[in-house]
Amino acid sequence: MLRRLGDLIRRGWAAFRLRRHWPWVLLAFGLPLALRPVDSGCAAFLAWVGGLVLLGRALRWVWDRLLFRVSRRLWVILALMSVLPVAALALMLLSLSWLGLGAQVSRSTQQTLAAWEEALRTANGEPTDAAALQALRTYHGAWVDHVRELPGGVDGAFLGMVWADSRDAGAGAGRKDTYLRAVRKEAGGYRLLSLNLGVLGDRAQALAGGQVVFQLTPRKEGHKGEETLTIKAGGRRTDKEAPVLVGQRETLASWARGQALQGSGLFAPFHLPPLAFPILDWSTGRPMVLTATPETNLYALFAGFRSGERQALSEGTVKAIVMVSLALVGLLMAQAVAAVLGLVLAWSLGRAVNGLHEGVARLSHGDFSARIRPRGRDQVAQLSSAFNEMAGRLQAAAAEREERLRMEEELRVAREVQMRLLPDLEALRMPSVRATILPAREVAGDYYDLFPLADGSLAFLILDVSGKGTSAAFYAAETKGVLSALDKQALDPVEVADRLNAIWCQGHDRHLFLTLAYGTFHPRTGRYRFVRAGHPSAFLRRADGRVSRLHPRGLGVGLSATQFRAALEASEGVLEPGDGLVFYTDGLSEAQAPDGAFYGEARLEALLAGPSEDLQASILGDVMAFTQGRPLADDLTLLILKR
Repeated sequence: MLRRLGDLIRRGWAAFRLRRHWPWVLLAFGLPLALRPVDSGCAAFLAWVGGLVLLGRALRWVWDRLLFRVSRRLWVILALMSVLPVAALALMLLSLSWLGLGAQVSRSTQQTLAAWEEALRTANGEPTDAAALQALRTYHGAWVDHVRELPGGVDGAFLGMVWADSRDAGAGAGRKDTYLRAVRKEAGGYRLLSLNLGVLGDRAQALAGGQVVFQLTPRKEGHKGEETLTIKAGGRRTDKEAPVLVGQRETLASWARGQALQGSGLFAPFHLPPLAFPILDWSTGRPMVLTATPETNLYALFAGFRSGERQALSEGTVKAIVMVSLALVGLLMAQAVAAVLGLVLAWSLGRAVNGLHEGVARLSHGDFSARIRPRGRDQVAQLSSAFNEMAGRLQAAAAEREERLRMEEELRVAREVQMRLLPDLEALRMPSVRATILPAREVAGDYYDLFPLADGSLAFLILDVSGKGTSAAFYAAETKGVLSALDKQALDPVEVADRLNAIWCQGHDRHLFLTLAYGTFHPRTGRYRFVRAGHPSAFLRRADGRVSRLHPRGLGVGLSATQFRAALEASEGVLEPGDGLVFYTDGLSEAQAPDGAFYGEARLEALLAGPSEDLQASILGDVMAFTQGRPLADDLTLLILKR
């Protein structure tokens, strides 16, 4: 018994981790001491700390195991979907109300100003001062002045707002005010018909319900002509334009009309969008901007609904208030129901997703027998069914993967075999020949070969089979075998190409063809002779940098059995020391840049005309720089003969 107890204690101590089990330690020591008759506040504190930590862990276990981890994200989404739309809708309504109220105040004020301008224009047309003032008898504060000259920047037909010396006797010297002024030319000078605009501020203050703050600033330079925005109304373009008035930061004058509103919270005063008016400094002729900022609050906006001795609520107003209140209560109840329903759906969805999580975990460990029972008919249930189908197909996919890896390995071996078919330039000891091949796929349909002849010359071949991939590589190897069987020492390049074409036409249809350049080259004398059977033109680069194209006639091998020999033409010449003969396949000239442009033979010719110690490295480096790392669309082969 003692031995078993000792083993149990040892195993418990080995499994004990203070960082994990410290709440149990506090509860085990604190609870017995707290239950003793002698009161111990420290022991009770330890017991409470341990118990609360264990309770928190238990709640977390319930959260993780019963409510599922995914539900937490769904609940956050529900909260965002509940709060953000309400906040966005409230912000949108407040913004629209703010802009709409500001637009109404601006519209009414602008209409009043336009009416005064029209009245002033009509009065200015009267021939006498008395008749002009009589026409403005309904407008208070109109007067007439006569001057010999106008300030700079003011023309004889001016009509608009001005910032001029005040006519109020109690304003004091140097005080200015805003007026509406019209100019009329007369004998010996000009008549100035002015109208006080003090009522304009009272009009805006009455509409908004609060104080209106005016601010006068200079017009920004470059905006004298006023930028304008064309307005569309009713789907048709109109000739009306809205000026955009921009003022500088400098404030020349500011004043207010009306009393500032009081209030806090929902009834705190706020400013409406400011109104802008073009105005002219009469003394200097400088254009300025007059900005009016109305102030209002909810109390001022809804003051028309209050009842009193002279007004009362109408039946329609009461009905509207009741309907709006019921609508708000209904929206709150619907929001609460939606939140509860969302929590239930989140728990259900979390349960289904947790099942998917467990199934994926089993599947990731290689258990292809894992299956999930679909719950319901929603997309999660469809996902569960899709998971079951996926588990059944994974084994087949694994087998397909093995087969694909086997094929890739075979292609790798085929590439190695193809590369071994190419001539070893180092073993042949031919420093005058440089050649390379860059396959577009695992294996190439291009090929080049070299055959040393008995007289010290060299037979060379470069060809391109139509198509790419393994089939083209097979036909290239077949061509090597046919060419190796021909007597290249006794046969002229034209005869070799003709016999190769005849053999090819016998064994293949015309949908399969190849292009080649075949010839002989003597490294010591520099004499060369070659034929071009549908292949891209060769380039002859002289030691002094002159470049010429060599493009004798010739059909592709396999295109015609009867006309091939007649269409074939040989090109021959002698390479001087330092000269080079460049052959290539169309994979070089058709190499594409990221924008789709082709490398082209003209670019190659320009490159060959420049200085270069290593032609092959220069050509390949320029092609790689042109394509900017883009994979080749076709096999690229390059063969260079130098003396």
